[in-house]
Amino acid sequence: MKRLTILAVAAALCLGGGAAQARQASPPAAAVASKATPETRALAARYFEAIHYDKLLSQMMDQMVPMMMESMRKQAPSMTDEQSRALSETVLETTREMTSKMKAPMVDAMAEVFTEQELRDLVAFYEGPSGQALIAKTPELTQRMMGQMPGMMAEMQVKMRERLCAKIGCDKAAAPSKP
Repeated sequence: MKRLTILAVAAALCLGGGAAQARQASPPAAAVASKATPETRALAARYFEAIHYDKLLSQMMDQMVPMMMESMRKQAPSMTDEQSRALSETVLETTREMTSKMKAPMVDAMAEVFTEQELRDLVAFYEGPSGQALIAKTPELTQRMMGQMPGMMAEMQVKMRERLCAKIGCDKAAAPSKP
C-alpha cells in the first residue's frame, strides 16, 4: 500500500499541474470542431504528416520522460528500485498512450486557427524540398543556437544589471554581483 501511495503521489505531483493548466487554457471542444471544415482538417493532417509529427513527438517524449522520471524520484527519494522500475514503466506506458491521443485535437486546432489557403501554403512548403530541409536541419540548428546561449545570457545579465542600476541608482556596493 505504501508503494502505491508513493507512486500515486509522485505521478500526481509531476503530471497534475499540467493537466490543470490545459483545462484552463483550452477552448471548448465544440467551438473548435464547429468552425473547422473537412478540407481544413485534411490539410492540417497533411501538414502534420509533412513535418513528421509522430517522429518529432516521439523524440520530444524521449527527452522529456527522463526529466519527468528525475523529478518524480526527487519528490519521492525513499523510492525503492522496484518502485522506480514500476514508475518508469508507468510513465512510458502513459506517455505512449497519451501521445497517440494528442494528434487529433492538434489537427482540429490547426484546422480551426488557419484558413484553408494558409494551410495549403504550409503544406506546399513543408511537403517541398525547402520545408523538408528545414525539418531535417532544425535539430542541428537548435544545437548550434543553444551553444551560443551561455555567452549571450551572460551579456544579457550584465546589460540588465547596468540598466537596472541606471533606473534605480544603485552603486557598486548595492549592485548584484557579476555572474
